[in-house]
This record gives sequence, structure tokens and C-alpha cells, in this order.
Amino acid sequence: MTRPTKSKIEAVKPDQQDFDAVEREHGPLPPSASEAARAERYRLAQAAKITRQLEEVVSVGNARSIKKKRNPQKPQK
Repeated sequence: MTRPTKSKIEAVKPDQQDFDAVEREHGPLPPSASEAARAERYRLAQAAKITRQLEEVVSVGNARSIKKKRNPQKPQK
């Protein structure tokens, strides 16, 4: 019998660089923007953070695979 796993789902909290990336792409949000528009910007910043983190994971994975190809281990006898 397997034990149930505890999954802790947390909200993605964007960093300032994520808000900046959204602003560069979509322009600044006017001061009179509605709550719906502000919420949409926040969701876009969340998506920007997730994308950035995934790109970091992929680049680390690629660097590891390149390193393995350059330094292949000698086969053991």
C-alpha cells in the first residue's frame, strides 16, 4: 500500500523583472486601469516567470548534456 503524497501547490509570485518584461512587451499600464486589466497583467507576469524558470532549467540541462558529451566516461572492464 502506498502512502498518499502531500502536494503543496503555491501561487507563482512574479519578480520585478517579470513585470518589467510584460511592460516592455505590452506597454505601461495606465494609472486608470481597471482591476480586470491589473489582474490580467499580474497573470502575464506569472506566465513570464514560469517561462523564465523553464528556460533556466532547459539551459542547465543542455549544459549538462554538452559536458557529458565532451567528457565521456571510460567504459569499465
